[in-house]
Amino acid sequence: MEYKPDIISGASDLRRGLPCSLPDETPFRGGSHRIFKLVFKDSVQWAARVCHRPDDWEYDLRAIKTFLRIKKLNPGIRAPNVFFKEEHPVLYSEWVVGEPLAIWNHQIPSQKRQILLDDLAEFLLQLWTTPPPQDLVQMQDTRYSTWLTQSLDRGILRTFRGKARWGDAMDYLIMRSMIPAYASAFDNHDGFGLAHGDLNAYNVMKDGDFHLTGYVRISLFAFRFTFC
Repeated sequence: MEYKPDIISGASDLRRGLPCSLPDETPFRGGSHRIFKLVFKDSVQWAARVCHRPDDWEYDLRAIKTFLRIKKLNPGIRAPNVFFKEEHPVLYSEWVVGEPLAIWNHQIPSQKRQILLDDLAEFLLQLWTTPPPQDLVQMQDTRYSTWLTQSLDRGILRTFRGKARWGDAMDYLIMRSMIPAYASAFDNHDGFGLAHGDLNAYNVMKDGDFHLTGYVRISLFAFRFTFC
């Protein structure tokens, strides 16, 4: 693939010329990006996240800058450090160890489920209590119920297009029908918070003991809500 040399040279530049290479592995492919694994001469591993469409880099940059603010205010949050140059449309990050959660059911022992829920609660508390940038707040005028409806509608479209990794259209329609009862109550509040843009079982990474090791997607949105 013609852009592999650019991925390698860009990563090397960010580490002062330290050589690196792409292992002979198939990259991970998501709905909007490909993820390549990079290994440096000193054995440090990075991920290189490349947009399917070059025009999406502008939106990635906005999310990255919000993410950097979160990391600055919460250095211990379970998400990888990121590295990039604005003129080079590739996002690099530390390689997240572990494997995707993927499955969440009663076949997982309750003790392990509790471990993951405790780690997830800590992550979400740090995220939700981080003040969003003022410029991002000024851009947002979407009610919480509208934002949630749009999120579920994207899930429905993925099922129609055969790109959904979990769930089906009926699952999403059931959740969508619950929005008036559960979400509309928050529409009149004037607080803002940050939310992970694609919080699903394939973006949650865990180790063998079900401790949360990180999130693999950098995608954040601000929406109107209140803390209870």
